[in-house]
Amino acid sequence: MLKPASATATATMIPDLDPRMIENDGESRVYAALRKLPAGFTVMYSYAFHIHANSATGGFGDDPVSGEADFVVVHPSLGYLVIEVKQGKIGYANGRWYEEKAHGQEPVSKDPVAQVEKAKFAILERYKEKAQSDSFPLRIRHALWFPECTNVWGVLPANLEPESVLTEPDLDKPEEAVRRAFGTTEKPPQKQAVDILIQRVLAPMCRFFATMDEEIDRYDRESKKVLTDEQQNILDATELDKRKVFFGAAGTGKTFLALEKARRLNREGKKVFLTCFNKNLAAYMRSNVPSEIICQNFHDFLKERLTGTGCVPPEPEDGDERSIYYEETLPTAGFEYYADAPASEKFDAVIVDEGQDFSENWYTCLQAMLKDPEEGEFYVFADPNQDLFRHNIDALRKMGVSKHKLTRNLRNTERISEWIGKYVKGGTLRPGLLGGLPVVHVAWETYAEERKLIETEIGRLVSQGIKPGRIVILSPNRLEKSSLQGCAKIKEWPLMDFRTATGNAIRFSTIRAFKGLEADIVFLIGLREGKQTCTDADVYVGGSRARFLLYVFHHKSEPPKGI
Repeated sequence: MLKPASATATATMIPDLDPRMIENDGESRVYAALRKLPAGFTVMYSYAFHIHANSATGGFGDDPVSGEADFVVVHPSLGYLVIEVKQGKIGYANGRWYEEKAHGQEPVSKDPVAQVEKAKFAILERYKEKAQSDSFPLRIRHALWFPECTNVWGVLPANLEPESVLTEPDLDKPEEAVRRAFGTTEKPPQKQAVDILIQRVLAPMCRFFATMDEEIDRYDRESKKVLTDEQQNILDATELDKRKVFFGAAGTGKTFLALEKARRLNREGKKVFLTCFNKNLAAYMRSNVPSEIICQNFHDFLKERLTGTGCVPPEPEDGDERSIYYEETLPTAGFEYYADAPASEKFDAVIVDEGQDFSENWYTCLQAMLKDPEEGEFYVFADPNQDLFRHNIDALRKMGVSKHKLTRNLRNTERISEWIGKYVKGGTLRPGLLGGLPVVHVAWETYAEERKLIETEIGRLVSQGIKPGRIVILSPNRLEKSSLQGCAKIKEWPLMDFRTATGNAIRFSTIRAFKGLEADIVFLIGLREGKQTCTDADVYVGGSRARFLLYVFHHKSEPPKGI
């Protein structure tokens, strides 16, 4: 027998992965168990083969043999063991394998024993080809591993020995399980044969790939090119319209259009007011236009302009009164001021982004800011599906201006676009760029469970090369009312407010505060009806912020409609 391995010496894994990177949960658990084998063992994961077989290699005939072995375990004194992993509750009856489902038994598409035997003999044939010899000094064995099953009952098929069946308890003692599957004691080491098997048969591999981080950069470049071309064409086609409302769902490039329209008008020497409701969006837009353009949140602009004029009372401290102040008092005062203001204080053009957030009387105020209230240039970009504040979107539709509908999603991948499309009224969106990764749905039952799942998924992403700074966590409520309350770090990476985050910090925001902005990867958390203020519009807004990858964390009993 081999001498016991040191506490730190473990098996050689090919490839050497973080088990969490393996999508198949059963294979991930078996991989994690096998990497605990002592030094001397080599474990190959997901070995693909394609050879021409003959009767000497198991009776498969002369047709090509191809397939994939989940795991191949090699040891110089034991031989090699091919393992097939089967998830779920598995059974065998009447010559067929089946899986037990909630609705009954469902046949397994491929006989797992036949699969593993095919792989076993394919490896043998490949070895003989590479070694240029018909002799094979190593023991060859196969096994099935059922990582979700704890017991075996009944009579096994004739081609499956009891010691070749591994179950969930074996995950905790992998060396004992593997040695049992090999079946006999060790032989003298066959180092040369093992070297040929590993270096020339199993290990050769070539992978041409980009990291997920690089994929995001590529997507950014491609999407920006499509966005620029598409939106420039829209602006060129509508150049003669001096008063226009652009309706478009999330991701159709409304903010890009608003910014570019402001730049064009500025180059023409016109005085431009670019505004929106969200302060964070206003800050973003202001950083992307020339300083000559007045770019400010609507209410902040009015407060600054009207302070000291006597046109408006001070802001109330009471919450209800303050709400009335912003909704009615301030816009009305603004209208009255600009109705009599000199032309020097007014604008040639007004541009509104996220126009669905504006009440009808706010628009009345904005029109009064124009040097020519009837003919001055007035552009609004709006998404009725994002009417979080329940303003009357019909006010926009009733405006005496032309309308243009934006129908192409230029922000999100095709997969994300399809998901948010379930929340879009009036039809689906045309994706700008095809493909992308599926939306990931993660169900939780308690806040503690959700927090742990968030940590796990972020760890998985970072292990794949994603920069933590690309990740934004969006919640219906503030941090202190979410599952991440009191959390200053997620694993070793800081968790910070998105407005002040720096470096590798993971950013956090409420859905509404992040409205109008975007991120490469979004974790949409805390979705639970009745426990937090979270409407379909909130889910739509939050999910549509994700450009490349979207995670949706929801309570187990209340999945969103996008699932």
